[in-house]
Amino acid sequence: MKIGILTFWWSEDNYGQQLQAYALQRYLRDAGHDAFLIRYNSLGDFPKNNPIKKIYKAFNPVKLVRFFINLRNKAKLKAEYNEHSRHFDEFRSKYINMSEHVYNNFSELQQNPPEADIYIVGSDQVWNPACCGGSTLEQSKLPLHAYFLDFGKESTKRMSYAASWGIKDLDESFVTEITPMLKRFNAITVREKSGTELCAKCGRNDSKWVCDPTLLLNAEEYRSLYKSENITQRQKPYLVFYYLNNGKFNAQSVYDFATSKGLDVVYITGNGVVDKFEKTYATVPEWLSLIDNAQYVITNSFHCCVFSILFHKQFASIKLQGQNAGMNERLTSLFELCKMEERYCTDRNFAVLEKYYESVLPDGQAVLNEILTKI
Repeated sequence: MKIGILTFWWSEDNYGQQLQAYALQRYLRDAGHDAFLIRYNSLGDFPKNNPIKKIYKAFNPVKLVRFFINLRNKAKLKAEYNEHSRHFDEFRSKYINMSEHVYNNFSELQQNPPEADIYIVGSDQVWNPACCGGSTLEQSKLPLHAYFLDFGKESTKRMSYAASWGIKDLDESFVTEITPMLKRFNAITVREKSGTELCAKCGRNDSKWVCDPTLLLNAEEYRSLYKSENITQRQKPYLVFYYLNNGKFNAQSVYDFATSKGLDVVYITGNGVVDKFEKTYATVPEWLSLIDNAQYVITNSFHCCVFSILFHKQFASIKLQGQNAGMNERLTSLFELCKMEERYCTDRNFAVLEKYYESVLPDGQAVLNEILTKI
């Protein structure tokens, strides 16, 4: 069958985003399907800056200071990306089959939908309004219509695989908007256990809880990605610290812990982290190799935790706080699916890194195969 996959894909520094897109497609193509990534970039549907808000910032000292700090950080990031490419474009070109057309907004998807027997949306937080332009319906409406597959022929089958809401509750305005779109789905699977409750709130009591698509492949299949590259292995033992810009954490504490263990720190960042520490700008295969050969892994990334489990590394997860706390549900579900205890740390306590664990990897293949057979 010809299967079009809609998910996040355009990042230049989020390794998990790239690998979840790769994993689902590779699994489907290995199973004999003609699977491809629908290159929809939802950033084109994000709300534009309101000029009135800009004027308000100009007269608000606090907002003005934040504006110039953000402006400075964006300039630093742009210079950093220009100087240190992680070659994500090359990874996508080499390993991901993509639609010829790039859809820069939802309107283009509606007017010229890709031909497919089945559309699959997922994985990643494609159903999280905050990841689709904003926390209000007005801000996120167009991307959400795309990620709830509100385009294409009626005859095209629609399903989700491990779509993530990334939140625990849903405002009624979203329920009203999403319910008729979700009704058209032939099958629904979600990445978090709590996601089944949100689907039920939108009128679907038949959703299933499944693992992230990165768990559809085994460790050796990922090792083949980096073993095919000419990657120089580090001689001195090290700790991987992979940190995304969605929280506050004392990075110095990681370096202090590493020093106490006689380890180097390989610091990799994503989603716009700007700080004083020296960073490593790994390619996707290098990132996998670094995790696989690390003594320890410390991260606030869901997918970094997934690969730590796949490679059976001693790892610690940094819990998200404040407005991002709802995303901790991703790890709560992951630990439960893998039948293991939670592995959280703080910047004062890394004791969990010394704690041995066992995990049972979930069988997402059986659920996906059954759906594709029946759909």
